[in-house]
This record gives sequence, C-alpha cells and structure tokens, in this order.
Amino acid sequence: MRLLNKTQMNFAYGMGAAVVIIGALMKITHFQAGFLTGNLMLTIGLVTEAIIFALSAFDPPGEDYAWEEVYPELAGGKSGSGGDKKTPKALMSEKIDDMIKKAQLDQSVVNGLTKSIKDFEASAKAGADNAGELAKINKEFADNANKLTAQMESLAKNLESLNNVYGGVLNAMNKK
Repeated sequence: MRLLNKTQMNFAYGMGAAVVIIGALMKITHFQAGFLTGNLMLTIGLVTEAIIFALSAFDPPGEDYAWEEVYPELAGGKSGSGGDKKTPKALMSEKIDDMIKKAQLDQSVVNGLTKSIKDFEASAKAGADNAGELAKINKEFADNANKLTAQMESLAKNLESLNNVYGGVLNAMNKK
C-alpha cells in the first residue's frame, strides 16, 4: 500500500528540507519575522521531515534485479563455465572473432600495400624514365587499395551487425 506517490514524496522531502534550512538560517542570524523565529521554523521543518520519513516506511521495497543471471559469478558460479548460457563478454568475443574472419583482413594485403607504396617511393626518388614500371606499381597500389577498401567495407558491415547484437544483449539485460 503506497500512501503517496514518488512525486508527492519528493515534493514533501524538498519542502521539509527547505523549511529546516530557512529555520537554521534564521536561528544563526537571529532573524525573526513576527511570530516566526528560527526555533519555530526548525521545529516545523524537523517535524515535517520526521513525518515524511515515517510515511516512507510504508513504501514497498524497490524491485530487486536478478543480477546473478547476467553475472553468474555473483551466485558463486564461474564466468564462462561450460554451461549453455554464455556471458555477454563471451558472446561479444565470439562475434568479434567471427567478424575478423569474415572481413578476411590478413597480413598479406597490408604487406602488399606497404610494398607498393615503398616501390612507388623508390621510383619517384630515382626520377628515371621508368614510366612502364611506375604504371605497374601504380596498378598494384590501386589493386591493393581496392582490396583494402573492400575489406574495410566488410569490416564496417560486420561492426554494424555486432553493434546490433550488443544492443540486443544490453536490451535483454535492462528488461525488467
């Protein structure tokens, strides 16, 4: 049974505290306005706060979340143990590994691109009329750049997919 809703309780807390603060200020500064003295304001404020705290004792307790379902180590289990349920961390790790495999981003593409850039630099420094060689290097560079671009696009798609999965995991954890 709830006597006051949360908004009403917050209002009562705030108003009671305000009266206590004003009463304390009046007492410290020895200010009084007619019959309103610091002692009277402090008494009114503190009695109001006491009533509010007494009423809050009747509030039902807040919702208790089953955190051990998300973090099994809280229930004495081990994270990532061989059960059917996988922790969000284990799921995320699997998704990242799959994404890297799908992107096929391997060292040979990066090495090829690096080699093409170095060859291009060497040709430019030599300043020789090796236009045919320069065209070949440019073609290799462009091919490697195209491969890298395709792999980066694949990686971006996989990251988007991973974000969706992660969002789903977070939503599942936040559902009441």
